[in-house]
Amino acid sequence: MKQRNGQKALFFDIDGTILSEINQTIPGSAKAAIGEAVRQGHLVFINTGRTLCTIPAEVLEMKFNGFLCGCGTDLVYNGEHLFYRDVPEEEGRPFLKLIAQCNMDAVLEGRDSIYFQDHSSRFPAVTEIYGASAEKIQVHVGWDNIYPVFSKLIAFGDADSHDEEFCRESARWFDVVHRGGQFYELVPKGHSKAKVIDYVLEHFGIRRENAWVFGDSGNDLSMFEAVPNAVAMGKHDPVLEPYASYITETVEADGLYRAMVALGLIPELTEWEIERRKA
Repeated sequence: MKQRNGQKALFFDIDGTILSEINQTIPGSAKAAIGEAVRQGHLVFINTGRTLCTIPAEVLEMKFNGFLCGCGTDLVYNGEHLFYRDVPEEEGRPFLKLIAQCNMDAVLEGRDSIYFQDHSSRFPAVTEIYGASAEKIQVHVGWDNIYPVFSKLIAFGDADSHDEEFCRESARWFDVVHRGGQFYELVPKGHSKAKVIDYVLEHFGIRRENAWVFGDSGNDLSMFEAVPNAVAMGKHDPVLEPYASYITETVEADGLYRAMVALGLIPELTEWEIERRKA
């Protein structure tokens, strides 16, 4: 595809970047900044570990050109899935047995629904996710009889789990991201937030120096490594700092808007413009 020398591609994480993890809202300034970036002619994408069905409606309603979901396993552009990768049953079945063998629990995440082993779990985090999801998105319980259609997962261990064995054996099929404590994110090998950025840049003919990423957590590391322009939010995992070209304020302190203005990606907006465009 012909190189679009001047056009920029912007990639945004959701939690802690667009969406406050404190009050679960999106600042009006962030909405206005995204809308203005699109108006300026930039291609603007969400790049998230969330699968499509778990993206909040408030984010889906914003003016993004596309959604890069499930750590690079699903790419949606203007409502069309350019590709989607799920875990085939011949790989998934032995992996589900490994979860039980290592006394772990997991939430399997697919494009259309998420899957739990049971209605209850000894892992508080799994129970919390189930409670928060059951009335909002399509949820399936049990994966013994009907194979779950999933593209990635999060897994949890505790004092009775065999985390080391789980991570070692999982590496046959997945890249394992340690998210702290005994919390893990697993993505099929060959897929990542960085790989899907590579696909987008090639597909749309955008130079790598015209790509910008915005994030805060450890699972944003691959996209911070992928491009020269990387913005870390005010509250961020220290692992990002060696690759961050700019550190802004927190999402609650209008960090996204402030960074985009400071870096020349959008012009400064008046309070009236922010109020008008945030909807």
